Amino acid sequence: MSSYGLGRRQFLTTAIGVAAAWTQVSGNAVAAPQPKQASLGNSVNVCLTDVSADKWVAGQSDVLFKAKRTTNPLTVKIDDSVKYQKVQGFGAAMTDSSAWLIDKLSTAERSELMKKLFDPSKGIGLSLLRSPMGATDFNASGNYSYNDMPAGQTDPTLSKFSIQHDVPYIIPALRQALSLNPSIKVMANPWSPPGWMKTSDSMIGGTLKSEYVSALANYFVKFIEAYGEAGVPISYISPQNEPMGTPTWPGMFLSAYQESELIQEIGKAFEVNGISTKILAWDHNWDVPSYPETIFSDPAASKYAAGTGWHIYSGNPNYQTLVHNDYPSKETYITEATGGIWQDSKQTAFSEALGTWIINGTRNWANGVMLWNIALDPDMGPLNSDTDGIPMLRGLITIDPANGRVSYNVDYYALAHASKFVKPGAHRIYSNTFGEGSIENVAFQNPDGSKVLIAYNSGSAAKTFSVADGTHSFDYTLNAGDAVTFTYSGPEQSGRTPAATKVSDPTHDFTFKSTSGPVTVTYDPALLPYQNAIRTGNNLVTYSLPIGASVETTGRALSRSKWTATASAQADWGVAANAIDGDINTRWSLGHGPTSDDWFQIDLGSPTSFNKIVLDTGVNNSFDYVTKYQIYVSNDGGDWGSAIANGSGGIGKVAVTLPTRTARYIRIVSAAASGFWWAIGDINVYGSSRGSASITAPTAVSKGLQMKTWTSKEGSQVTVVFNGTADSKSFKISTDGSYTYTLPSGTSAMFTTQELSSFPEPVFSGLTPNQGIPRSKFTISGSGFGDAQGLGTVYFGSSYAEIDSWSDTSISAYVPKGIAAGKVTVSVKGTSGVDAGGSSFDVMELGPALPRTGWTATASDASQWDAPGNMLDGDSGNRYSSGTGQYDGLWIQVDMGQTQTFNKIVLDVGGSIDDYARSADVSVSTDGTNWTKVSSVADGQRVQLVSFPTQTARYIKVVNTGDVARSWWSVAEFNVYN
Repeated sequence: MSSYGLGRRQFLTTAIGVAAAWTQVSGNAVAAPQPKQASLGNSVNVCLTDVSADKWVAGQSDVLFKAKRTTNPLTVKIDDSVKYQKVQGFGAAMTDSSAWLIDKLSTAERSELMKKLFDPSKGIGLSLLRSPMGATDFNASGNYSYNDMPAGQTDPTLSKFSIQHDVPYIIPALRQALSLNPSIKVMANPWSPPGWMKTSDSMIGGTLKSEYVSALANYFVKFIEAYGEAGVPISYISPQNEPMGTPTWPGMFLSAYQESELIQEIGKAFEVNGISTKILAWDHNWDVPSYPETIFSDPAASKYAAGTGWHIYSGNPNYQTLVHNDYPSKETYITEATGGIWQDSKQTAFSEALGTWIINGTRNWANGVMLWNIALDPDMGPLNSDTDGIPMLRGLITIDPANGRVSYNVDYYALAHASKFVKPGAHRIYSNTFGEGSIENVAFQNPDGSKVLIAYNSGSAAKTFSVADGTHSFDYTLNAGDAVTFTYSGPEQSGRTPAATKVSDPTHDFTFKSTSGPVTVTYDPALLPYQNAIRTGNNLVTYSLPIGASVETTGRALSRSKWTATASAQADWGVAANAIDGDINTRWSLGHGPTSDDWFQIDLGSPTSFNKIVLDTGVNNSFDYVTKYQIYVSNDGGDWGSAIANGSGGIGKVAVTLPTRTARYIRIVSAAASGFWWAIGDINVYGSSRGSASITAPTAVSKGLQMKTWTSKEGSQVTVVFNGTADSKSFKISTDGSYTYTLPSGTSAMFTTQELSSFPEPVFSGLTPNQGIPRSKFTISGSGFGDAQGLGTVYFGSSYAEIDSWSDTSISAYVPKGIAAGKVTVSVKGTSGVDAGGSSFDVMELGPALPRTGWTATASDASQWDAPGNMLDGDSGNRYSSGTGQYDGLWIQVDMGQTQTFNKIVLDVGGSIDDYARSADVSVSTDGTNWTKVSSVADGQRVQLVSFPTQTARYIKVVNTGDVARSWWSVAEFNVYN
């Protein structure tokens, strides 16, 4: 693990939370239940976890399938005739720290532990292992690679290559695991190559020097050959762990273009040396799908890239299906996920591990799921002594090297629900699910024909659901927070009437032929917010555009001679005009991570017709791009109306294709927060040479392309086109033929058409509160807003409001920064462009804050990087942070040096999104000993105004209350007002 999924400097500000007490039943693993052989087709074996009762994967009485119909609305239908991805297994990482701790056990203790981890019959049968290539942040020793050289020296021929470091305890642990479970597949990847290959000349930071691409490819060859000779075959590698993170432990930045080149070199080296190890691209977080797709879009790299490795630290599993649909022949793996002190309870930890990573991970096409450290010590280490590692993570097990005590953590049991029962080579099979807050599930069929259903109740109350397979069904009641794994060999089928008669499923599968066999593309309305959408004619058309695909128009690039550019913000060295100067090497930069109210604008000089906008972030830039956007147009620069298009952004060029519009001004608005900055190297607008054609789903495609259609229950028209040929293919997507979609080999495109008249009329019904300061949060209630933001907009006067959350009946947003005090109208425009109405909001004027000269700050807890004094320094870029998850009693205190008179304080979290107190008490004191409570905060926010009756005091203390926040507590600026 390197940056835990966070961007520029964010690895130090990741949300951290309350540490849980991981008590185990008698300190022993209980996840070695032996499912009774279901000899009869109607007998179902049951293993249950009840977190609240400390009952883990415990065998229960069998239930029986019966030949009966069910009308239960919570019916899970199983259909093994519909098969999805092959599952290679479930597992975790044998880090240096994990292997070192296991090696400290006695022979008998080590044997017992390894059986419980890897033995398919006596343990939980882990079948995937991740093995870091060299040092990570979890090392019992310091930094090392397999080809270290003295400072200033290099070894391009790798004559000094050696895996000797791994021989004493890492390789023996891997070999013992393989002896217990020969079906185990090992994945290996470096956190950093040898330092001499990098611009930093260190294993920390830097990027790969271009002259060492071939040397690094051969480094992989030597590693795989050496490990193979040592009895550890390597099934998968990725070129670089978390290539967009550069932490204070081993790591390396690698752009998508650099990784594409490196994969080509590794692939060629593998061919020459007869190595069959598969290469996984990316190996980082869910929310940058354009990175692996950039690699897949390069045919020279794609031929060697078998699939994608995903980490779970930002984004969600839907991104896996997004990339799968675009490139359906590529494999998908969750290669790293971990729990830690930010999880406020065992229940939360179990929910994330089983519900999000295992159930939803595999429902979103994961061929396997790997957690992080197999074992850590009670201090969440050992950490790499050469780096500034953070002791905040939890292993599957905890080993105390002082006494050899082994305890089994919640993550172990979550994995057991899958790894114990789903065998390598199983296929995920069809089952409908009910989503968050209800019964979530996933089903599999093992190679021997037996079936496995994993179900988890993520709701707040017990639920009775039915399971239907063919003509048989059974009922089961699952308490809130509980999980169950059902295994069975049948059921025996009799009669022709299916047991499930009323199963609702909003998803739909499209299966196509390819040279590698059938591929399946899944429509899921949950994917629509991640795709591109435009209003065209009387329809809303939402479509996917894989990296490498394009939509071409008949228009030409417009002259930029009379253009001017402006932006909501810009760095001194990255002014807006740089994006329209024709030089890709100069660029506009926002200068900070965008939120959903930042924008870039072009004045075309006069009303102009156009139908395409292309944003180019520049060659080799994998960082600074807009992740989600909306497009607005205007004739006067003041009235922007509703968004006419939205999309998901991405690395490289972002092309926005539109029905022909005539306007003078174009504004691109960020629609999501990002840890990366936003920059544009060059922007072009294309004029139309024809009339206003409507963009549509294709009605016919060229020879070689495959097209299928489906209509949802709600009336959405879904069309999918798949290119199973060896070449790119094109087809028309407009009524007059002026828009052409080009689809690369092996990719699919999905079009969803909804009539605008089918959207409900949006209604604004309330605003709470109706008074606040800039950057404070408010909530709009109403109906018909749409399930996701899409083309919807919240206007705060003439400004855009940053969106916190958006649903059909409620929108949370923030007062824009820098807005003047006074009455302002807040209004909503829905996805269909209809104005929902609005209400007045009073922006408060606080006046000047009290001078802070001579003030000091203290805290009950503080991280080693973010001292309490930072909240008094006048620089919102520095902050205090707790360094621990929030808990009841965590406090910060300010000494103003002398008594002052005041009636308000403002706690400003700065650029953080999550690290604020959810609830707190505010007290004052004249002597620092006797305190008077003056106010409470019940629902905190990023910029927290606390008002109270006028006080005269020297000290102010803010005490966190409750233990529900899973984040650190940070304050960038603490100000006091009178």
